[in-house]
Amino acid sequence: MQHKREEHILESRLYNRLLFRLLALPVATLAFLALILGYGLNRVEESANAVDRADVVILHGNRLTMLILDEETGLRGFLLTRNPTFLEPLHSADLQIEPEFDTLFTLVHRPDQVARLRRLQASHKQWELNAYHEIDSFPKDPAVLEQDLLQRKHDMDDLRAQMDDFLSFVIGRRAERSAENVLVNRNARIILVLTVALVAGLLTWETRRIFRMLSAAYNHQIKEIRQRVEESYAREQWLNTTLRSIGDAVIACDTGGNVVFMNLIAEKLTGWREDEAKGLSLHTVFPIFNEDTRAAVENPVDKVRRLGTVVGLANHTFLVSKGGTEVCIDDSGAPIRDSAGKMIGVVLVFRDITERRMSEGALMRAEKLAAAGRLAASVAHEVNNPLEGLTNLVYIARRSDELDEIRHLLSQAESELGRIAHITRQSLGFYRETALAAHFKPAVVVHEVSDFYAARATALGVTILVNTTTDREVLGAPGELRQILSNLLANGLDACSRGDTIRLVANSSTDPRNAARQGVRITVADSGFGIAPEHLSSIFEPFFTTKKDTGTGLGLWVSRELVEKHGGSLRVRSRTTTPRCGTVFSIFLPNQGGQHAPAELNGHQTPSNLAATNPE
Repeated sequence: MQHKREEHILESRLYNRLLFRLLALPVATLAFLALILGYGLNRVEESANAVDRADVVILHGNRLTMLILDEETGLRGFLLTRNPTFLEPLHSADLQIEPEFDTLFTLVHRPDQVARLRRLQASHKQWELNAYHEIDSFPKDPAVLEQDLLQRKHDMDDLRAQMDDFLSFVIGRRAERSAENVLVNRNARIILVLTVALVAGLLTWETRRIFRMLSAAYNHQIKEIRQRVEESYAREQWLNTTLRSIGDAVIACDTGGNVVFMNLIAEKLTGWREDEAKGLSLHTVFPIFNEDTRAAVENPVDKVRRLGTVVGLANHTFLVSKGGTEVCIDDSGAPIRDSAGKMIGVVLVFRDITERRMSEGALMRAEKLAAAGRLAASVAHEVNNPLEGLTNLVYIARRSDELDEIRHLLSQAESELGRIAHITRQSLGFYRETALAAHFKPAVVVHEVSDFYAARATALGVTILVNTTTDREVLGAPGELRQILSNLLANGLDACSRGDTIRLVANSSTDPRNAARQGVRITVADSGFGIAPEHLSSIFEPFFTTKKDTGTGLGLWVSRELVEKHGGSLRVRSRTTTPRCGTVFSIFLPNQGGQHAPAELNGHQTPSNLAATNPE
C-alpha cells in the first residue's frame, strides 16, 4: 500500500513537471526571440543613428562652409568697392560661425575629427583677425590691396581645404555607416529568420516529445485507474459475498443510523428482508431489550456514533423480530471510516445465542443440584452429632427408673432437638431467597456468610476475621451475594491449612472502571497456598477446576456472572511464593445496581437460588 502511494506521488510529480515544461517552453522561447529581436533592432537603431548623426555633421559643415564663403565675399566686395554695405554679410556670418563650431563639437566625438575641427576653428579665427585688420587699415595702395586680396584668397582656400578634408572624412564615415546599416539590417533579418526557424523546430520537437510523455503518463494513469476500479469492484464483490455468506448476522448503517446492508442471517433473525429494511432506522429493524428488566437497551449503532469506537452489546439482551419472536443475542458495533479517518457508517455484527443460553442454564441447574448435594451432606454432617447424642439420651432415659434423671435426660434431648432445628433453619434461610430485587446492606450478608461457615472454619483450625465499615446499600438480590461469598469463602477454606486466616472486609468504594460510580467493595483474602500463575487466566471459565474429584468447575464462573449481572466486577490476584502467599478476590457492587440488576424474574431462568459451589 505504501509502495503504491509512493508510485502515485512520483507519477503526479512527473505529470505536473511535464505540464510545467509544456507551458514554460513557449514562454521561454518567446522571451529568447524577444531578446534576439531586441538585440537586432538595437544594432539597426545604432547604425541608423550613426548615419543620421553623420548627415547632421555634414549639414552643419556645409552651413559653416557657406558662412565662411559669405565672409570672404563680403571682405572682397568691401576691399574692391570700399562700400561698407559689403561688410554686412561678413558681420552676419561672423555671428553664426561660432555657434556652428559649438554644434559641430557636440556632434563629433572622434579625437582626430575633433583635432581637425579645432585646427579649422583656429585658422578661421586667424583669417578673421587678418580680415578685420585690413578693413581697419583702409585706404591702401592698390598694389598692396591686390597683394592682400591674393593672401586672403589663399587663406580662404586653405580653410576650404581643411573643411573639405573634415567633411570628406565625415562623408566617408557616413558611407561606411550606411553600408554597415544595410549589412546589419540584412544580417539581422537573416539571423532572425534562422533563429525563428531553429527555435520553431526545437519547440516543435520538444513539444511533441512532452506531449508523447504526457500521453504516456495519462494513458498509464487511465490504465491504473481502470485497474484500481476493477480491483475495487472485485474487492467489493468479494467482501459482499463474504459478508452475505458469513455465519453471523451483519447489518451496515450510514452515519444517520439507517440500514444500507443486511446479510441472510440478519434477515432471518430480524424477520426483515434487505429490500424492506433499506433506508429504515436501525431502531425499527433491530429493537433490543434487557432479558431481566424488559427495558429497551441503547442501540449499539447509537453508541458507536456517540463514542466513535468499537462497542459490545451488554449481556442478557434479546432481539424482538418483525414477527414478535424473541431471540437471545450478543453483538458488537464498529465504525466504518474512510481513508481520512472520517466515520462514514457503522457495521453491526450479532448472533443467536439462545442455545448457548440454554446450555448455560443447564450448567447452572447442574451446579444447583451439585450445591444441593453438598448442602445435604453439610446438613447431614451438622445434624449427625446432635442426633447421636439424642439417641444416647433416649436410650439411657428408657432404662432409668428415677424421675428426676429422666427429666434431666429429656431436657438434654430437647436441647439437642433445638440445636438440630437451628441448623435446619439456618441452612434453609441461607439458600432460599426471594428473586425480587431490593435494596440491602452487603455488610449484613458478609456477617451471615461468615457465621454460617464459622463451625467449619473452627473444625479446620482456620480463623475468619470480619471487618465491615459501611452501612451503604446496593440494589440487587442478597441471596445471590450469599451464593457468591459462599463460593469464595468455601474456596478459601479449601486452600487453607490449620493456622491460616481468612479476612472478609466490606467498605465504601468507587468503581475501578469509573471513579464517578459509588458502591461497596467486598474483599475475601486468604493466606492459603494460592493459585498457580498458569491457572489465573482460566479460573473463571466453565468446567475449569483444580479439584478433580469434588469440583464442578462452575462456581467461579457462576459467581462472576452474578456479579456482572448486578453491574459490578469481580477481580482476583494471587501469590504462591512464601512468606506472603494467598489469594484475594475483590467484588465491587454499585449503589443502584447494574444495567442487568434483577427486578422480577418474569419466568426467566436465573442463577438467583443456586447454592454455594466448590471452587474451580
